[in-house]
Amino acid sequence: EIGFVLLPMHFIVAGFIASSHPVCEDMKTYQAPYVATTYNRSKHMGHYYELAFRDLYIGAPVCDCQHTYKIADAQDSYYEDFEQYCLGFRLASVITLNSTADVGVSNQTITWSQPNPPIPGINEVAFNTAIVAFKEVEGESQYEWVIEFTCGTQQGGLFFDLVFPGGFVGINMYSRTGPTNASNLAEMKQAAQDLGLGWAMDSWGWGFHEVPFKNCSFNPPSEKEFKCSAGQCVPTRWGSGIPLQDCLSACSSQVV
Repeated sequence: EIGFVLLPMHFIVAGFIASSHPVCEDMKTYQAPYVATTYNRSKHMGHYYELAFRDLYIGAPVCDCQHTYKIADAQDSYYEDFEQYCLGFRLASVITLNSTADVGVSNQTITWSQPNPPIPGINEVAFNTAIVAFKEVEGESQYEWVIEFTCGTQQGGLFFDLVFPGGFVGINMYSRTGPTNASNLAEMKQAAQDLGLGWAMDSWGWGFHEVPFKNCSFNPPSEKEFKCSAGQCVPTRWGSGIPLQDCLSACSSQVV
């Protein structure tokens, strides 16, 4: 909870020092040309380490160890069980990405957090988010890395309009392998530069942060919640399931 206690001050300071940024455009205009024709949601799903970000949370040394499970949802949508540690305390969120008519473009909402973040109206905000680049590796069923970019909101309210003039901007760089991977990070940063998003990695506002992954406790990552479905324990959204052992007892089966 200490990490979240620090957030309001961080928001206020960031709002005052935030510089203007380019006007948010239609999200598909930020994507690499291949995304619209080759993006495959099934290859996007899985566990990722977040190697670098500009987002609503604080960088190291306050917050570290960011990683996420991307899980398929209805139709072309998906959700994430996202986890980080701030000053030693676990902060977890469920992030829902509802697909739009444009390939790889979603309306992103934060639907559950533990503890609840002291950010006014955060659960009502719908962020404009796009998959702008990814890397496929032959023989792998999951993308090696993915870059997601956010610019503006469908609905933000007075607080977000005040703190983020011109709209909230975020960029998230995820790697299948890690927790640290200098090669993947360098490739993602270059890909963002090539797409004209170097400005999102500059130091304005509250900055762009690389994740050091120091003293992280999730190696290998294993913290999930489960539900019993058709006699098997399957992962479910954080906040809606139970620990694996409890599920196995209730379900009387082994996870396949």
